[in-house]
Amino acid sequence: MEDLHHRGTSVSEIENLRETIENIREELDALDEARDEAQVILRDLHKLSSEAVYEVHRGNLEEARDKLDEAAELVSELHDLLGDFPELLRTGFAENHLQEYAEAEILYSIVKDRRAPSPEEINVSPRAYLLGLLDAVGELRRIVVDALREGDLDRAEEFLNVMEEIYSLTMTFDYPRAVVPNLKRKQDVARSLLERTRSEVTIAGKTEELKKTLERE
Repeated sequence: MEDLHHRGTSVSEIENLRETIENIREELDALDEARDEAQVILRDLHKLSSEAVYEVHRGNLEEARDKLDEAAELVSELHDLLGDFPELLRTGFAENHLQEYAEAEILYSIVKDRRAPSPEEINVSPRAYLLGLLDAVGELRRIVVDALREGDLDRAEEFLNVMEEIYSLTMTFDYPRAVVPNLKRKQDVARSLLERTRSEVTIAGKTEELKKTLERE
């Protein structure tokens, strides 16, 4: 092989390499700057999503909607900021927070309107939506447990049915972690929560029937 020095060219003088490296540096600097800005947005998004869920459980749906509207604006800002950096949007860095936001939007819509918004309506990816939907099963269980504690068996059964529907519709998804991270784990958690909740509602129903029988005697 001919030595580069014999041709009058050194490794440090390879054509365009310096320019290429500088371009890479500029792109990575921009990526790093966007990531720093996104972290601020994501911190606020996490806070608003958590607060919205809290307000839903307290029955303060107007307050929850206000929180979600603020969160929706942040999601739009995030998409604008990271539009040139899809690798940040599609990783856990941003997607975990978008899952939380999707969970909050789904919970709110189910409780208020007995419907679930589409991914397009709330501006999240199908993957973030699916994982957020599975997480919503846990929040729906809280509603069922609260209803049982208050003696509202009808409400408990209603939201148990919603949990059943979500699980039955999502259990058919079977993708590796590279396609949908943590899918299997979230499905397993949802199944466990559903089985426990179903058992508790069944026991409460039988207790209510026994109580009515005794009252008639």
